[in-house]
Amino acid sequence: MGPGTGKGCERQPGQTSASEVAKLDLRAELLLAEQEAREKKRKAEGKPALAVENGGVAGGDEEANKRRKLLQEALEMDKDDEDEDEERSENAMKVDKDESDEDDDDDDDEEDDTAELLRELEKIKRERAEEKDRQEREQSASSAAVRDAEIATANPLLNLAAALGQTPNGVNTTVPGTFAVKRRWDDDLIFKNQAMSSRDKDKGSGQFVNDLLRTEFHKKFMAKFIK
Repeated sequence: MGPGTGKGCERQPGQTSASEVAKLDLRAELLLAEQEAREKKRKAEGKPALAVENGGVAGGDEEANKRRKLLQEALEMDKDDEDEDEERSENAMKVDKDESDEDDDDDDDEEDDTAELLRELEKIKRERAEEKDRQEREQSASSAAVRDAEIATANPLLNLAAALGQTPNGVNTTVPGTFAVKRRWDDDLIFKNQAMSSRDKDKGSGQFVNDLLRTEFHKKFMAKFIK
């Protein structure tokens, strides 16, 4: 009991209580075990030994040595586990990388196939469009030819022979299949040859004359019986 306080004397933190002393011992043993594990690893790798920190821990009872040995084994097991974890992690990363490369290759192949299909589809569409355009041009030309033929044969007054497909009896008005006029429209008029000169009449003595008084028959008759 403290004087005048009514409470027992208690150790404050940092006054080396039993629990703190145990923690310090365990920490020292852990550090020593870690150092021994590092030394053992460096020796296995052929590297020089490290300097002993704080002069090491001298002496110690058998129980402390057992605890250090157990701690060292635990550290070595943890180290082995860490190495195995690292190795597994590296292997997993390598496998993931290989799979990623394979996926990239597959993606590239799929992209190439897709591009090839798109080009082929575009070619087919272009060929179909060209074929459709050609058919439309042919149909348009055929329709124009039919329309021209219908126009040419639609008026029987201008193209009667061509419309009938034969030469009618009498006067030939046109050449079949064309609009060219073969004879003039006034070739058969009664008074067509009235204005012919005597010279033209002498040349064509056997031609038809519409005026009966000037025909060859009338002239011979008058010369024979009237003179």
